[in-house]
Amino acid sequence: MNNDTVRLEDIKDYSWEFRKFLDSFKSRDGVFKYHERVWRMINMNQRSLIVDFDDLILYSPALAEYLIDHPVEALEAYSQGLREFVSSLNPEFAKSVSRFYVRVRNPPRVMKIRELNSEYIGKLVAIEGIVTRVTRVDAKIVRARFKHVTEIGEIHEFDYPPEGEIGERLEKPPFCLICHKAARLELVPEKSSFIDWQKIVVQEKPEEVPGGQIPRSIEAVLTSDIVDSARPGDRVVLTGVLKVAPLALGIEKRGSKTIFAFYVDVNHVEVQEKALEEVVITREDEEKIRELSRDPWIREKIIASIAPGIYGYWDIKEAIVLLLFGGTPQILPDGTRIRGDIHVLLVGDPGTAKSQLLQFTSRLAPRGLYTSGKGSTAAGLTATVLRDKVTGEYYLEA
Repeated sequence: MNNDTVRLEDIKDYSWEFRKFLDSFKSRDGVFKYHERVWRMINMNQRSLIVDFDDLILYSPALAEYLIDHPVEALEAYSQGLREFVSSLNPEFAKSVSRFYVRVRNPPRVMKIRELNSEYIGKLVAIEGIVTRVTRVDAKIVRARFKHVTEIGEIHEFDYPPEGEIGERLEKPPFCLICHKAARLELVPEKSSFIDWQKIVVQEKPEEVPGGQIPRSIEAVLTSDIVDSARPGDRVVLTGVLKVAPLALGIEKRGSKTIFAFYVDVNHVEVQEKALEEVVITREDEEKIRELSRDPWIREKIIASIAPGIYGYWDIKEAIVLLLFGGTPQILPDGTRIRGDIHVLLVGDPGTAKSQLLQFTSRLAPRGLYTSGKGSTAAGLTATVLRDKVTGEYYLEA
């Protein structure tokens, strides 16, 4: 199982074994768990099936081990097994979907970003952290249509590659695949196949950063139906394949092509804590809020809810409440604008719960991030405008 070479017949065997898993796995209460999930996927016109890693281990440790050691081949085989299973339930739906995805959640171990190293390249990993940056959604080509106009005016069109999908780079074939002659080939975008593509940056959680060090981050790539599944400020667990890409080095280091950067090709995104602006307020929530607004003691109750484990500091907690709620921008008669944002500076002796109050506030505030002297320089907290090497977008990095 740990051999670096995976035989084609093995892939076919694992595809068939995964289909049997979908067909026969039962939950503890005797329900065919994945029958229900696949039918729900069909009824909702979706292309992804979420599989719990624990279920794979219970049914077949070989399936789970194959996924850990050879995730690219395993996910391809399991995707084919899913297609065959869907075809047995609804052939028309299976024909209408170009590709199915098996999304794996609850892996055996969730790693810290700083624990990733070259040992895990090409393996299935799971990391947790805070999303700090999200690019726009772009299109990634997975199957190209090329056109060749011959000398006598004939038009030859063909898909490339003939089987499978394009890897990390799009390269033109050396000749026309129809007439087998060297020719000038033209890409036909409107007849090519694309999927959605997005890059995010995930940073270590503040509470996991060792003393005297700055938080580390890693880039991750989302594709297809999991793009836009996380926003800046979300705490997430990403499951995917650890890969590497060559660093874009300067001219003075043009010969240094042996340095590669890690990134995660994401298979599944689990949002543990959403940013506050994503919370949906239901009609029942709205009625409860209106009811609380009529409570004569609502001000005191809100203040008392700030860091309830810390006794006293009523005035400080009230200031934090005002900070979190914010104010209303005002424009004076002379045109002067007074911003609505409120800033609070806490000054006090050591051991007076300043850090605990700030940490509590950072967990409540949308996109809140707690930092301390160990994560800043002598110049203080700085920010830099950078340009993304892939998308060309400008972004702010603190």
